[in-house]
Amino acid sequence: MTATKEARKEAKTGRKKGRRQTADREAEPAPAQAAAARADLRAEPRRPPKVKGAAAACRILSIADRSESLDTRRRLRRLARQIADGPRSARGLGFIETALGECAEAAAQSSSARDPWLLREAAAWGLAWLTRSRRAGGSAGRLLEQFVAEARVAQTTLADRDTNPAAFVITLARLFCDVESCRDVESAATAALEEEIARLVSEDGSVGLAGSPAIVDRVGRWAVCHAVGIETGRLPWSDAIEKRFSGSLATAVRLLGGRGRMLVGHGRMPAVLTAPIIDAALGCRGERRLRRTAKAVASGRIGAAARVAKPADSPLLPREHDDPSSAVAILRSGWEPDSLRVLVEYRDAIPRLEVALGDRLLIDGPWQWGVTCDGERLQAEGPWAATCLESNRKATYFEITAPLPGGLQLERSITILARDRVVVMGDAITRRAAGAGGRLQFTSTLPVGAGLEVDPAVETREAFLYDTMMRCLAMPLGLPEWRSAGRGGFEATAEGLTLTQEGQGRLFAPVWLDCDPRRIGGQLTWRQLTVADTRVILPPSMAAGHRVQVGLDQWLLYRSLDEPRNRTLLGCNVSCGFVVGRVAKSGVVRRAIEIA
Repeated sequence: MTATKEARKEAKTGRKKGRRQTADREAEPAPAQAAAARADLRAEPRRPPKVKGAAAACRILSIADRSESLDTRRRLRRLARQIADGPRSARGLGFIETALGECAEAAAQSSSARDPWLLREAAAWGLAWLTRSRRAGGSAGRLLEQFVAEARVAQTTLADRDTNPAAFVITLARLFCDVESCRDVESAATAALEEEIARLVSEDGSVGLAGSPAIVDRVGRWAVCHAVGIETGRLPWSDAIEKRFSGSLATAVRLLGGRGRMLVGHGRMPAVLTAPIIDAALGCRGERRLRRTAKAVASGRIGAAARVAKPADSPLLPREHDDPSSAVAILRSGWEPDSLRVLVEYRDAIPRLEVALGDRLLIDGPWQWGVTCDGERLQAEGPWAATCLESNRKATYFEITAPLPGGLQLERSITILARDRVVVMGDAITRRAAGAGGRLQFTSTLPVGAGLEVDPAVETREAFLYDTMMRCLAMPLGLPEWRSAGRGGFEATAEGLTLTQEGQGRLFAPVWLDCDPRRIGGQLTWRQLTVADTRVILPPSMAAGHRVQVGLDQWLLYRSLDEPRNRTLLGCNVSCGFVVGRVAKSGVVRRAIEIA
């Protein structure tokens, strides 16, 4: 009996293990199976796909969610319900045919750039269901001819680099691939998508558009076309474009807010708008980190392994991504729903900056700057170049540099203290060669996000950013805390928060953003510290040190403006070019990151 029980137990365990192995193989197919699956997606379809009522209704509902018009959403949702219920009589079939015709008429009358194509795409799915179920009436043929004519007109739009009609054209061509006139229109949509993705997406996956809303919206458009291709049995582009599309998915996922939503000026958008991106990322073969990251971002749950793992060993995508070829950098404090995210685009003379906390854009727009030396305004003599990117569990440091006339250069750095929810914007004017410096005046503007109000303090220089609640605290560390001390300004302007600071030869102008509302309202102060080198007090043109206190928390910030040397400030020895850390209760500085 005992042997029999053990044999049964072993057999049961073996079956469970076999099921687990089978599930693993299904989740991640073997290379040969994956190659065969990709080959199937490249082959020409032999016959039109079967379109069931439930599938057509589901697709029409997803199209309705992408519309910005309330009338369009209502129309398409009503059509989806009619198809899902099915025509139980000739009268019900007539209602559906009438609804499809009304969608075509509404598309012709719409003045929107996107809604007409959404209406036609949804009507194409409904028409395919009618024809495949052999329930179509006499108006179905006329409606198909109308769609073919509109698809041919769309070729001009596609040639003008507007891919809004691409999903409709591909849908029509795939669902009616047995009709030669429908097949002929697909090549224009495929060519337009391949040209756009090849033009906008770099080899590292960066998308050459300004601002995260534009990037996420465009990748979402491509993801819709990708989903149509998957559902109809064949991808809408080549293998090389598929690789770049996968890279753009990683970029878009990095830019999403909590629960995988797109962030805009006044908050987050509905999750249905970015659902195609999440679905496409979850289906990427061979991209385990991307799949896991998309799942974590969409669900808002980060596994314990990802929380404690070192950045290099994390099962998720790296928190920082810099693409020098596209001049774009994305920095994150983590993948939690309330994490910090920074986007820097430094293609132009005026970089573009975004700082988001959770589901709110705090900083969004051009990161303007201006430098005058002895009254003469200076312009950059060359493009921005990324000069440093360092990251660890506690902090991330990123720096870009542009040359200025007279041997000067402007260095703009962004430091994220992940655990403290702090972002430090550091502007430094240094010298590329030895020589005497003139009188410098520097201005920098942080573009405050739309919908946020700025409340500057009356007697001191800090400013509070808020909407329905307190969001952020900004402090100009290079200026004295009290306004009466002069030496510059930190004011709310039409462009945002504008900092003005003066210096001799070199200067360091940091702005401290405390994005943890729980600390705001407590004690608040900052001081410029004395920096000593071999017992000699250094002038501000050689090194700058700052102490910051918000609530009960204190930090130390140090920046060398010449060659790094062994120096002392606040009882702390430093021999690097940049350091930031928290001051413990014992007075010891626990360094978050050091840059040589």
